[in-house]
Amino acid sequence: MLKNIALAEGDTLYTESFAIGGAKFSDFCNNSETFNRIRSRAWDYVVLQEQSQLPAFPPSQVETECYPFAKRLCDSIRANDSCTQILFFMTWGRENGDQSNCANYSPLCTYDGMQQRLRESYVQMADDNNAIAVPVGLAWKYVRDNYPQINLYQSDESHPTLEGTYLAALTFRRVLLGNAYFWNINYIPENMESSTVHKLQLATTAVNSYWSECNMPNLLYAHFEPMIPTKAIVAQDLVKVYQTENFDSCVLSSSTGVVETYFPGFDTYYGEEYVFYIMDFMESHYDTVNICATVYRGDCSFTTCEDFIYANLSGFDDVQLEYFSFTNPVTNGKLQFDSDVTGNYEIYSIDGRLLDSGFVSGNEIDVSQLKQGMYLLKINGVGYKFVVE
Repeated sequence: MLKNIALAEGDTLYTESFAIGGAKFSDFCNNSETFNRIRSRAWDYVVLQEQSQLPAFPPSQVETECYPFAKRLCDSIRANDSCTQILFFMTWGRENGDQSNCANYSPLCTYDGMQQRLRESYVQMADDNNAIAVPVGLAWKYVRDNYPQINLYQSDESHPTLEGTYLAALTFRRVLLGNAYFWNINYIPENMESSTVHKLQLATTAVNSYWSECNMPNLLYAHFEPMIPTKAIVAQDLVKVYQTENFDSCVLSSSTGVVETYFPGFDTYYGEEYVFYIMDFMESHYDTVNICATVYRGDCSFTTCEDFIYANLSGFDDVQLEYFSFTNPVTNGKLQFDSDVTGNYEIYSIDGRLLDSGFVSGNEIDVSQLKQGMYLLKINGVGYKFVVE
């Protein structure tokens, strides 16, 4: 599902999985195929997940049965490529705790007790190995606490439903993009209600907004802002680049041959973001330009590239992303809202030309006359981006 999320944003992820049901880190350490897979290529990321119950066991047991093998795996990954970023998949507690082991260790008798132990163990493994703990379990707890009507568990009270799988994938996507990434994600699983999608996205945003500040100082990343549901970023004058705070330099390069380098403390570098003028990289307002940001730290680097188009958004009091909920992208010629809407509307091309206007009183606007592409919808002075496919 993470690959589907990336594809919806115009990115492509190459992934491989080596998973054995019920296996522990110790089992993988005793399997030669584990190390063959590690050595098969220079990986950008490697995700490690321990057997679902073991990290919640008593600390003394986890210290002997889990931590040494986690270290061996991490050492092997870094021996293959020192720039590989290691992610520990912090899992979730069982719906009603681990009843099969409750009698032996009381924290396992409840979900909260089990989740707390999983958190402690995965944070410890990440700290010990200079890695990142991806807080899927914490996002799980957030949803349980705030949206209990969303069912994350299958009937076995352990494995995830579609909603649980989507929540886990969202958490990984947030982590990989850094804590500044907070806009809605375009991919929506089939048959999932839009209100559920919105709540799951809010959960991962809430968790990662505080988690990344404290637990991900070593993650190397860069991305552009704004991120919107299309394969090209729309920019008006200024563009922001977000990257890890712990970096040496960042190089911006474009398909028009423009190159710009900035460093921590640069004049237009503000904390975690760098600001540049999009027209410095474009030959005209009507071009599409590809811009890459490569962030460096020591011998390691991370590169992200995006296509940009220029948008004239003058006259829009506020341009939003989908907090006013409607179908996006539009695939059937109807811009459909989750609830009735009343007001004057205008539809603009991305370069600011008025294409249609009228009055809406209901839950849809006919946009069948529009060709494939991105447009701006303005209702009662507030602007929203949408895509027609």
